[in-house]
Amino acid sequence: MGCGKSSVGRRLAHLTGHRFVDTDDLIIEKSGMPIPALFAEQREDGFRQIESQVLADLIGVCGIVLATGGGIVTRPQNLPVLHDVGIVGWLDSDPDLLFERVSRNQRRPLLQTGDPRATFDQLLASRLELYESASDFRVDSSGRTHDEAARDILDESMRAQARRQQV
Repeated sequence: MGCGKSSVGRRLAHLTGHRFVDTDDLIIEKSGMPIPALFAEQREDGFRQIESQVLADLIGVCGIVLATGGGIVTRPQNLPVLHDVGIVGWLDSDPDLLFERVSRNQRRPLLQTGDPRATFDQLLASRLELYESASDFRVDSSGRTHDEAARDILDESMRAQARRQQV
């Protein structure tokens, strides 16, 4: 949350000539409602169920750069699906910077609590190990422009692809 997945993903898609896809957009399209409304009506579990469905629908789709929500790794069944879709990169950043970025958007459903920073810190801590185990590589975007981060991801993706082909 707040690492720049969508912005960096768009830059990466431009660099590669691929189409940019964001699971949040697919969820909105499938559910017919904005994410905050979906959370309000179906809670996080309903949201995660639709998220898993739209991810599974991307298996076999070629030529995309995919940005997923940060919580997609919280459902174990999504981890192999992510790898079936393609190379999985973890775009990370300094936690203080991440929180500063997410604080700009008052519509984030998971942060609608009495102490958004504590909630953010707890979410991040609970997901770090999942991000590490799910990803083929990690790129730290702290102090990097979106273009620099996109180039780093492209380089790391090429390395990860080469490793997969060696196995």
